[in-house]
Amino acid sequence: MRRLTGKLRTTVPAAAALLLCLAPACNNDCYNLAQNICQCESTPQLVSACQNDVSQQNGVQNPTSADLARCHAMLQTCDCRSLQSGSLQAKVTCGLARPNPTDKALNP
Repeated sequence: MRRLTGKLRTTVPAAAALLLCLAPACNNDCYNLAQNICQCESTPQLVSACQNDVSQQNGVQNPTSADLARCHAMLQTCDCRSLQSGSLQAKVTCGLARPNPTDKALNP
């Protein structure tokens, strides 16, 4: 279990930063998703640090309606149990990874 939380600890802050690029100043589904992912941290101190990072980075850019729709869908399926599995599919489900990172449509 410790190994899994170590992996999660390194991916969650990066994911929170990625997700926050989509979140404006008001709390929307992208912001809420990032906050929920923070809840998956292994200690209260790490949860708090992650949430502080999310709050500080909130408002970097305004999400499009498509971004908000993706975040809304991820809110329905993303949970800590699946993230702790460390699987690529769990990370994709939570917006922490792309299903096909070499897809030219995702990387113009």
